[in-house]
Amino acid sequence: MRDTFPRATRRVCCQHLYMNCKNNGFSGSAFFKLFWIAANAHNEYVYGKALEKITAHDPNAAAYLDTCQEQWSRHMFDPAVCCDHNTTNFVESFNACTKPYRDMPVFSLLEAIRKWCMERVGARFDMAIDMEDG
Repeated sequence: MRDTFPRATRRVCCQHLYMNCKNNGFSGSAFFKLFWIAANAHNEYVYGKALEKITAHDPNAAAYLDTCQEQWSRHMFDPAVCCDHNTTNFVESFNACTKPYRDMPVFSLLEAIRKWCMERVGARFDMAIDMEDG
């Protein structure tokens, strides 16, 4: 991937990174709070302060986070990319809803997803039409 798209930025889902930390024994309410402060930091100062506190709390956790090669804190994100989400919640929700269609050929898969989306949009449109002006 890096050879084909050398200038592309790579991000990691912070929820997954936190779960990896938790699976490696870095958890607790203090770590949870500090991790999300660092993940949502919009500038390097706030990120640095949160990482200092993580290091004081558990140096191994800070070392583990340092091994992450992808971007995971908002302050690292390229401002030219118009998305500052650091989780993949939407993608995971979409994947869960489209699970029954995964084994289909590509064209059938796309048609099934299109039909599913239209049914959802149509149902909401019908509900909106029935609403009274308020």
